[in-house]
Amino acid sequence: MVEEIATVLAIESDGVWLNTTPAGTCHSCHVSTDCGTGIVAQTFTPRQNRFFVKTPLQLLPGEQVTIGVAEQGLVLAALAVYLLPLVLMLVVVVTMQSLWQPAEGWLMLGALIGGASGFALARRYNQSLQSQQEQVIILSVLPSIKLNPAATDA
Repeated sequence: MVEEIATVLAIESDGVWLNTTPAGTCHSCHVSTDCGTGIVAQTFTPRQNRFFVKTPLQLLPGEQVTIGVAEQGLVLAALAVYLLPLVLMLVVVVTMQSLWQPAEGWLMLGALIGGASGFALARRYNQSLQSQQEQVIILSVLPSIKLNPAATDA
C-alpha cells in the first residue's frame, strides 16, 4: 500500500474532502539553489490534489490523516495509461502497412489515431476501475500536538 499524508478540507455526511501536496525530490540537498533542476523545481510549484473519500470517521477540517492507495490499482492504472496507447498505435501502423502499404503521411495519421484511441480507452478503463472500488482509504488519523507556552516555562 502506497501511503501519503493528507489534510481534511471539508466534511460531508458520508465522507471528507482531502488535500495532498506531492513532495518533490528537490530541496533535499544543500546545492538545490544553484543546480538547474532545483531552479526548475522552484519555478513550477507543486499542484495540490483535492479529492473525496468516503469514511465513517468523525474528522475536523485541518486534521491530518494518513491515506493509502492499493499498489495493484496504481500499477494497473499506470500500465493502462502508458502501455495501451503505445500498443494501439503500433497495432494500427503495422496493420495499415501490411494490408495497404500507404504513404508515410497516412501511417503517421494512423499512429496518431491509434495513440489517441489508446488514451481514450485508458481513461475509460481507469474511470470504470475507480467506480468499481474505492481505491483511496484513510489508514489513520495523525495526532495534532499543541504546546501550551505557559506549561513549557514551568
